[in-house]
Parts: sequence; C-alpha cells; structure tokens
Amino acid sequence: MQRNESLIRLRNLLISMAVFAALVFYASRYAEPVLRVSVMPDQPPPVLRRKLKPLTDYLEQRIGIKMEFRPMLNGDALVDGLLGHQLDLVRLDDTYLARAQVRSNGRVIALVQREEPFDDGSEAIAAPGDYTWAVRADMDANLREKLTDAFLSLSRNSNPGRDILDLQQARRFIPARAERRPLLQADPAQP
Repeated sequence: MQRNESLIRLRNLLISMAVFAALVFYASRYAEPVLRVSVMPDQPPPVLRRKLKPLTDYLEQRIGIKMEFRPMLNGDALVDGLLGHQLDLVRLDDTYLARAQVRSNGRVIALVQREEPFDDGSEAIAAPGDYTWAVRADMDANLREKLTDAFLSLSRNSNPGRDILDLQQARRFIPARAERRPLLQADPAQP
C-alpha cells in the first residue's frame, strides 16, 4: 500500500513538473519582446525617466517593440548591463563607449550621436558631453536599422520630434562617426 502511494506521489510530482516546464516554455516563447534601455546616470533616475519617456514612446511606436527604462548606478554598471545582456540600447559618453568597445572586443555598435553643438537658447552652447546611442553587435541587424532610422527621422519641424530632441539636448541625431561605429557593417556571427 505504501509503495502505491509513493508511486502516485511520484507520478503527480512528474506531472506537475511537466506542466510547470510547459508554462515556462510558453511564457518565454510567446512573451512580448521588450527592449531594455538605459542612459548615463548623470541625473537622478526620476529625471532621466521623465526625459527618456517621450523618446521611448516614440521608438516603441516606430519599431513596434515595448521599451523599458532601467536606471543604472554608474557608467561601469551601464557597460556591465549592456555586455551582460541586461540592457539592449544604451546612451554612453565617449569614455564608457571606449570601455564597452574594449571589454567586448569591439562587439558594441555605435548607432547615432547628437549633432554638436546644441544651442538651447542660453548664452553658452550646451554641450554636456558627447553621447552616443549604442547596442551589442548580436542585436538583429533589422532591429538596429529600424532604431537608427527612427533616431535619424526625428525632426525639430514637428512634434514629438522637437520635444524629444529638446529633452535629449540635441539639434538632431546623426549617424555615429566612423571611429565610433567600426563594426556597423560587420557580420555579428563572425568572432
């Protein structure tokens, strides 16, 4: 009698594990894709979130993928997040872009950068650092192209373009300079 009870419990456990595995597989296979985005933490997360929200809303609409802002503690954490696949799209300054390129053996692709200088109407030209939007080389090439096109399509002649560009302190976005995008044409499958 005890043996039968043990077999029944074992069978129930195996059925439960199979159902759980099927649910996990289903959830991972059919979950809505999310692009995880972050920027250099040069301001408190609520300020960064507010400044980034119009851009991420615009990008969601243009590329059809949900965007999720993930604040980072510092530039090193931002690079770690990108290289560790916890982030997909990041805005880095020159120093951390170089670090990401070195640490990834050149597997970080610079997509776009702000056109400099940016004049926000004040007496001085606002140039809070040269920021570049970048991704890992293993990102789907079509998605990289859609992201790049979306950034390049932003215009001051219309909304939400003007508002987004103001919040990003950019006159417009331009393709990343050649020295920032050495692997833009590279095949991500190559080592």
